[in-house]
Amino acid sequence: MNDNQKLKITTMGKVGSGKSATVLKFLRNRFISYLDVSIEESYQKQLKVNEKIYLLEILDTVAGERYETFRSRYIKWTNIFLLVYSIIDQSSFQLLKDEEYKGIMKYLNEEQEYSIIVVGNKKDLENERQVTTKEGEEFAEEIGAYFVEISAKTDDLVPLFDKIVTYHLEVTTDNLPQDLLEDLENLFEKQILIDYQFEVNNGNQKIGCHRIYLEQRLGEEHFENLKQILFELPLQEAKFVLKNTYCGLSNSNYTQFNKIWKNSKIDIPKKLFRYKKLKNDLNEMLNSQTQDFCLIVENEEIYFHKIFLIARFGYFEKLFSKKQNQEIEKLTDQTGISLKIWKILRTYIYNGEIIEGIDDKKSCKELFKALKKLKVHSNFSLKDHFQKKFQTNKDCILM
Repeated sequence: MNDNQKLKITTMGKVGSGKSATVLKFLRNRFISYLDVSIEESYQKQLKVNEKIYLLEILDTVAGERYETFRSRYIKWTNIFLLVYSIIDQSSFQLLKDEEYKGIMKYLNEEQEYSIIVVGNKKDLENERQVTTKEGEEFAEEIGAYFVEISAKTDDLVPLFDKIVTYHLEVTTDNLPQDLLEDLENLFEKQILIDYQFEVNNGNQKIGCHRIYLEQRLGEEHFENLKQILFELPLQEAKFVLKNTYCGLSNSNYTQFNKIWKNSKIDIPKKLFRYKKLKNDLNEMLNSQTQDFCLIVENEEIYFHKIFLIARFGYFEKLFSKKQNQEIEKLTDQTGISLKIWKILRTYIYNGEIIEGIDDKKSCKELFKALKKLKVHSNFSLKDHFQKKFQTNKDCILM
């Protein structure tokens, strides 16, 4: 088993929260009501997730350990942190929210891929609940964690650990096509249809951006925070920060990004910039109600964000760059592309995936003809996908 298939998990939580019972229920499928909480234990178990076998190395920490001990012994060791509290014990929840306890996360090694899971235990005791589900969800969102409520007593916890591993792999894997990232970078660099300008270098210079995109990624509050941070940065550093906000922050860029960022007193959650969150943000934009362009195809309206049409297709880049922003709100399609293909292309425009609807060589050929008309900026991942799917059929290759 290679290193990529080993995952190290550390549990943290107050005495009585049920963190040890949670671990043991997963390991042995048996609920143990009394445990010696003074002994630190480590366990191993294999788990099959998405047809791959992962060796989970679980360290169940001793409750009440000093914070300095946590920092030195566990932080740089761990891939997944399980923060466990009891929904019937408010104090166990407050411990996780304590500033000193949360400060542990500041010692995480950013070069190590990690994720955080907040677990509200003892949901079988609903009538005694002291911590609401909403409180748990809000805390998890604040620290960029996955949230779940369970009962170590009554639940089968194998599905929980399956979800935990799946979530960890999703947020620590570069799961966007490289061509999409290149198109997003070009979108930032080309400065077409920008609708906002950040002042940088203490107001002496400006950088354009697409506000609709950044507000979708950051939210209005954090967009305002970003304005303050960029204002004091030199032009090149401000461009670096903004480009990584557009395209997501990869591990290779984190050190430089963090060096620039650490001088700011404004805290924008790291999850907003982590590369792994970008896919979710793009999917949310795909399904959001904030689209600013309507294309009429076969008498049906299909909505887009103009910035993604620009980023992905030279056809629309040329069209939009020639007209004023206000002039183009609704347009009847002149390309002759079918409604079916346009609906499939919407997904590709946003996250680089074409999964459903292309199930034969005829539709594949129609798709590539459409992409040729639209002058797609990047198509290498599509070519690879369909060459494999249709065994390199020459009719399915877009040149």
